[in-house]
Amino acid sequence: MPPSQRRVLIIGGSFAGLCVARDLKDHFLVTIVDAKEFFEYTPGVLRAYVKPKHLDALTFTLYPVIEGRMGCKFIWGEV
Repeated sequence: MPPSQRRVLIIGGSFAGLCVARDLKDHFLVTIVDAKEFFEYTPGVLRAYVKPKHLDALTFTLYPVIEGRMGCKFIWGEV
């Protein structure tokens, strides 16, 4: 990574944040900051009240996806 490569800070690791990071990662050094360490598909949470085992399909930890699969940096915190 050349030191002159431009950087982008994305606040929020939900749908929009992850989509923007995916689109910009080939052109910028991307860092995502989110207050939660996990992604949650909120519209599906009501179904988890009826089927508690369904919660695993609605959430995942952000760090391995953002840093491992996307190649971006993840910071768990608030801005």
